[in-house]
Amino acid sequence: MLVGKIGKVYGILGWLNFFSFTENKDKIFNYLPWFILKNKKWEIIQFQKWKKHKNHFIIQINNIIDRSIAQNLVNTDIFIDKNQLPKLEKDEYYWNDIIQCKIFSTKKKYLGLVINLISNGYNDILVVRNDLQKKIMIPFIIKKIVKNIDIKNKVIIVKWN
Repeated sequence: MLVGKIGKVYGILGWLNFFSFTENKDKIFNYLPWFILKNKKWEIIQFQKWKKHKNHFIIQINNIIDRSIAQNLVNTDIFIDKNQLPKLEKDEYYWNDIIQCKIFSTKKKYLGLVINLISNGYNDILVVRNDLQKKIMIPFIIKKIVKNIDIKNKVIIVKWN
C-alpha cells in the first residue's frame, strides 16, 4: 500500500525530503518496514532518523551519508504491507480501498471511477472520472449521499444525479 514519497535531497549529508500520505502524518513512522520498488524488485528501506520540517519531514536513510547517493532515491514511492495498518471499525475505510471503485447512482446509472479522494476540512470528497473524462466531485458523506460501499466488488452507490 502506497503511504508516502521521497522528495528532493536535503542538505549535503544525504537527508531527503519525505511526504507522508497517512491521515495522521507522523504515524507513518509506526508502519515499518517500508518498501520501495527498485528495478522491478521489492526492497526494504530503513531510516536512521527523521525530523519534522515545515509541512513534511526529512529523513536519513541507513548507509546514505552523501548527497549524491541520496539523489538515487528522489521521487521514490514508499509502500508498506497493508496488514501493518490498524483494523478499521464498521463503516471506516482506507482511501486506498476506495480508489478504483465504480460509482453508481441509486437509479443504477454509472457515474464513473474513483480516481482520488481529497479532504476539505469538513468531509472527504470522492474525485470521480466519468466516461467523458470529466471529473465529478461527490461528498463522501455516509448515509446522506453514500448509500452503500462494497469494497470486495469495488462498487459504491450514491444518491447523486
